Amino acid sequence: MMRKMAITLAMTVVLCSVMTLAYAADMIPVDLSDSAPSGNDAWQRTDAGIRISKPGEYMLSGSLEEGMVWVDCTDTGKVILYLNGVTVHNPKGPAVQIGKCDPRVVISMVEGSTNTLTNGTELVYEDGEEPDGVIFSRSDLTLDGSGKLKITAGAQNGIVSKDDLKILSGEITIECPKHGIKGKDCVEISGGKISIQAGKDGIKSTNKNDPDRGYLLISGGEITIFCTDEALSYITTCSVIGGALHLNTVR
Repeated sequence: MMRKMAITLAMTVVLCSVMTLAYAADMIPVDLSDSAPSGNDAWQRTDAGIRISKPGEYMLSGSLEEGMVWVDCTDTGKVILYLNGVTVHNPKGPAVQIGKCDPRVVISMVEGSTNTLTNGTELVYEDGEEPDGVIFSRSDLTLDGSGKLKITAGAQNGIVSKDDLKILSGEITIECPKHGIKGKDCVEISGGKISIQAGKDGIKSTNKNDPDRGYLLISGGEITIFCTDEALSYITTCSVIGGALHLNTVR
């Protein structure tokens, strides 16, 4: 049974840390605005947008007006997407879609950057697919960085992972008609500044089949939620051990 929390809760902790971001020497630049071929086998331009097919660290910049960034990597190895002033709009599906990758994928907002991801009001699904978030991942997904990420969903949800979903840092704003942040196995938030305006649940975890999954864990960050259903929705447990939460449910 889905357990839900819809209370106003404020817990504040002060976390002091210094994060030094060191980019890999073999960082791969991807200019979304440039129509030229990639020139390597790590990523390609396709009719659907940008397809990333190799593990590695990618520095994304520029704009993609109709399409998506698609991580379709079957080789073992981490994929890190650095967002450095990116604007992506996909009228028919996710702005960022991640397939099954091993290990997890990281989306990191570069310091000083503002990044905007949006989708349309009528999403197109193929048989067996369910890309129902502006960011949609079939793998473990982590978000971090010190830049800004603005997500606006014309339909469905903001951020969705079919596995674990973790947010470590960054300033993230989500507006969506359904759920703001949804991780099937879990949602763990340890930092960042997160603002959600959702037509249904704010943050939720949905795994009903594993007694060790389907949980929420909030240990830091500042989270503000305005929603019309449940602010925090979970299957097994919801643990709030730090951070500042401002939860507002309007029915």
